[in-house]
Amino acid sequence: MRPMRRSKQQLNEAACREILAQGRECVLALAASASTDGFPYAVPVNYALHEDASGALHLLIHCAPAGAKLDAISADPRVSVCVIAQGDVVPEEFTTHFKSVIAFGRACLVEDVEARHAALRALAAKYCPELPEESTEAEIARFPRVAIIDVTLEHITGKQCVELL
Repeated sequence: MRPMRRSKQQLNEAACREILAQGRECVLALAASASTDGFPYAVPVNYALHEDASGALHLLIHCAPAGAKLDAISADPRVSVCVIAQGDVVPEEFTTHFKSVIAFGRACLVEDVEARHAALRALAAKYCPELPEESTEAEIARFPRVAIIDVTLEHITGKQCVELL
C-alpha cells in the first residue's frame, strides 16, 4: 500500500482499532461486477468487529442471502471499508475536523451455521445490548436465511485532521 502523504496525521494501530470497535456503520466498497453493470459498488452497512485467536481482525456484516454485495464478492473478494469516527464541519475554518479509518481485506461468505449465529450474536451485542439473551436467540432463530460476510482485514490505516493533533 502507498504510504500516507501526511504521515503526521496518521493514527496509530490502537487508535484505528478503537475507531473500528466503536464505529456504528461503515461503507463497504466492492469491485465492479455484473450486478452493478461494471461499476464499483459502495454500500453503508452495520458491522461487528471480531478478533480471532491469531489476532487477525474481522468485520462481520449481515446481509440478504443474494444480491449485489455477494455477487461482487464472488467475482472479486478484495474489499475496502471506511469508518468515520468524527466529521465535524467547521464553516469558519473551511474545514472538517475528522478521524477516520480505511481498511482493506478479503471478504467471504460464512457458510457454517454456528459461525453465522455467533456473528449475529456479536451484532446484537453491539447494536442491541439491552436485549435479554433469550430475545437475541429468538431473533436469530427467526432469520435462518440471513447471510454473514466475514471481511478479514489485511491493512488498516487511519487519519485525523491536523487540528486534532
